[in-house]
Amino acid sequence: MHPNEIVTKEEMSALLGTTPEVGASDKRPRVVPYNFRRPDRLSKEQVRSLYLLHDLFSNSLSSSVPVFLRTISEVTLLSVEQQAYVEYLYGLPDPTAIFTLSMSPLQGVAVIEINPSIAFPIIDRMLGGPGLPLSEQRAVTEIEQKILEGFLKLVTDDLREAWRPLVELDLQIVGRETRPQMLQIVAPNEVVLSIIFHMQIGEARGHMSLCIPAVTLEPIVQKFNRSLYARNREIPPEQTRALLDTLAQVAFPIAAEARGTKVSMEDLLRIAPGDILKLDHPVDRPIEVSVGGAVKFYADLIAHRGRKAIHLRARVCDESSAAQTGAIAPEAEEAVSTAR
Repeated sequence: MHPNEIVTKEEMSALLGTTPEVGASDKRPRVVPYNFRRPDRLSKEQVRSLYLLHDLFSNSLSSSVPVFLRTISEVTLLSVEQQAYVEYLYGLPDPTAIFTLSMSPLQGVAVIEINPSIAFPIIDRMLGGPGLPLSEQRAVTEIEQKILEGFLKLVTDDLREAWRPLVELDLQIVGRETRPQMLQIVAPNEVVLSIIFHMQIGEARGHMSLCIPAVTLEPIVQKFNRSLYARNREIPPEQTRALLDTLAQVAFPIAAEARGTKVSMEDLLRIAPGDILKLDHPVDRPIEVSVGGAVKFYADLIAHRGRKAIHLRARVCDESSAAQTGAIAPEAEEAVSTAR
C-alpha cells in the first residue's frame, strides 16, 4: 500500500474484522431505572384496572353526595399510584382527618383521609350550616370525627359496591387520628396504593385520599384485570327484570291525534254543536298515537262497543311497511285503546 493512499471505512472494517452498521447507535438497549429497594408490587395493567374501578366509584359518589349534603357536589379521581407508605404520609396535611378501615375478608387495614379544607365544610353542612371552611386551621375534635363517620358511611357504601365484582368487602371504621406521623399501619418502606380524589362541596374544595397496603391486595391481585372487571359489571337479568317490573306500574298519558285544519277567526266564532269540520287528514291515512308526548304508533279510528276507539296498526319505525301493506304489528293485534 502506498504511504499516501487513504484507507477507506470498508478496508478499515475488514482489517478490524467488523462490519459497519448504519444507525448502530440507535439500536443500543434503553436503560430503565429500577429501585430494587422498593419494587412495584402491582403491574401497570393491574394499576389501570384499579384506576377504572375507583373512577366508577368517584362517579357513584358524585351522585350520592349531593343528595346526602343537599348541595352541588362533585368527586373526581386524580391519580392511582404505588409509593412507599412514608411518602404517602409526607403528602398529608398536618393536622387532618384520618380514619382506618378494616377490609374483611382481606387482612390489614386501609386509610381514608379527608383534608380539613373539605372536612369542616362537610361537618358544617351536616349540622345545617352553609358549608363554609374554617378561618383558622385546627385539628378535628372527637365530636366532629363522630359526625364525619356519618359521611364516611356513605363513602364506604359506594366503595363496597365498586369493589363488589372483585370481592365482597366488609368495611368498618376501626380507628381515628389527626396527626399523620401517629398513623402506622405498615412499615415505612412498605409499598401502598395511593388513590387521590378531588372533592367539591358547594364552594369548598379539597382532597380525599385512600391508602391500601399492597400486601393487603395480594390474595386478589390476579383479579385486577380490566376485561374481567368489565364482564362482572354487566347487569344481571334479575336486576333488569326488577327494573322492568317497577316501570310497568308507571302510568303514561296516551293520545290519538288526526291532522287538523286551519279556519279563520270569523268561522271559528260561528262554530256551533252539530257543525261538521273538514280536516286535512286523508281517510286512508292512519292517525298518530303518542305515548307521553312522543309518537309511538299508527292506528285507525274504529267503534268498539258503541264507543270511539283506535286500532293500532304498527309502530312508528314500521311506517313505510304499514302504509304499503296495511298490516298490523303482531304485538298490537289485540291492542285496542278506548277513547275516553
